Amino acid sequence: MSIDTHSEHDAHGAHDGGHHEPPEVVDGRQRMGIWLFIGGDMVGLSALLFTYLYLRGVNTGGHWMQMLGYTGHPYSYYYNILDVKGGSLPNPTMIHVGTLSAGLNWTVTALTVVAAAIVWAAERGLRATKNAKSYSSLAAVAAVVTVVAIVFTVIQLRHIPQIFVANNDSQVMAYTGYDSAMMAVIGSTLIHLCILAFLGLGLTIRSSKGVINGDKWYQARLVRLFWVWVACASVIASALTTTINTIH
Repeated sequence: MSIDTHSEHDAHGAHDGGHHEPPEVVDGRQRMGIWLFIGGDMVGLSALLFTYLYLRGVNTGGHWMQMLGYTGHPYSYYYNILDVKGGSLPNPTMIHVGTLSAGLNWTVTALTVVAAAIVWAAERGLRATKNAKSYSSLAAVAAVVTVVAIVFTVIQLRHIPQIFVANNDSQVMAYTGYDSAMMAVIGSTLIHLCILAFLGLGLTIRSSKGVINGDKWYQARLVRLFWVWVACASVIASALTTTINTIH
């Protein structure tokens, strides 16, 4: 090999950072990474739902949805209790809370599933028609649908009842076992939806700039895999928390 050939090889190696792996190898490694990530998320979901079922199971004395405290919530507590009661608090009583809105829960799930379906259809269209512009538009729609789901999720969190309990001669906000478990489940949903909204925005921008197109669609598939998993997890969580809640 001549000196010129060596120089050309060295220059080529410096230009691409010394990486000569074919795209198929890189794609295979990235798919393994996303499946491992999804596997870890599955473990997290299993632990979360196990905690929910455990707390429901051990609260057999009727305390799953009730506790000793004062009625009220952070927005009406001072008005309803301190002002109306003349600055005094009634004796604490057993406060019972009901289940959160199943309709609101399933609304978030439905929006997540719709967004996943849009992303999946967009990827299939991209690979079939090579139309990156259409893919960019659909990715933007999926991101908007996810943002709407985020809004409903925040509403869910705001609807979780809070009870004031006595603690060292003061009153603090507390939650029943059911409320605490639902806060963890809904909070996890909110985090995942924020990630999906960020990914949807990224897909929109990258496809509009040509980074993702009919020949380079591997990243679109990676995002789709995670998106579909989040949609499936949302269905599982909603099915469990809306059917297994009260103590019978």
